[in-house]
Amino acid sequence: MNVDKDLQKQARKSMRGTDPSIAKYMQVLEHEVCHLEELNAQLNQKIEVLQQQRAG
Repeated sequence: MNVDKDLQKQARKSMRGTDPSIAKYMQVLEHEVCHLEELNAQLNQKIEVLQQQRAG
């Protein structure tokens, strides 16, 4: 999942002035999204390898 970086920055700025717990929650969510994107990339690579093995 590719999140629009400008949209992400804008959301972060608008949340900053509100509640510190929301800012912390947003930080945790961003970390989790990054982790999931890494896992997704790894799985996509594995799928590609398996498809090549199947085709070969």
